[in-house]
Amino acid sequence: MVLNHQQVEKLMHRDEQLFNDVYEQTKKGVYAIVFSILKDHDTSNDIIQDVYMKMLIKIEQYKVGTNFFNWLAQIAKNQAIDHYRRSSKVIQNGSEMLDQMPSTIDQPDHEDQFNHLIELLDDDERMVVIPRIVDDMKFKDIAKLLKKPLGTVLWIYQKAMDKLKREMEV
Repeated sequence: MVLNHQQVEKLMHRDEQLFNDVYEQTKKGVYAIVFSILKDHDTSNDIIQDVYMKMLIKIEQYKVGTNFFNWLAQIAKNQAIDHYRRSSKVIQNGSEMLDQMPSTIDQPDHEDQFNHLIELLDDDERMVVIPRIVDDMKFKDIAKLLKKPLGTVLWIYQKAMDKLKREMEV
């Protein structure tokens, strides 16, 4: 699979149909790469979601005329290896970490800021972002809940994150 300049531009401008096409054509290969490293189906499914998010973020780095799948496969391999390394480290007890973290969500100004940012999102974006951020729900579970393809859910999430990022920069 080779993408031309026009297709790269479309992905840079978040063309949903092209993203879904790319996702459908590459998801099995990306999954195979990630699974070969992690050897866990659920974790692999989670990581491939990260791979496609990273692909959207880094699309301007793709060299037009080269094999797109090879480029995407490298992202998949790196994401899987990064996850493997992170999960291999010894992590301190979860309750100790929670005790050390400030509970900023309970502070009125943080809650107001959160509510303001959520109000900027349309209904579809809220339906994806809130379960992901507040409940740490997996993208595949959000897709099932909303009865939408995983690629569409990833797309909506990335679009919402871009919107929130722009707002926070102002």
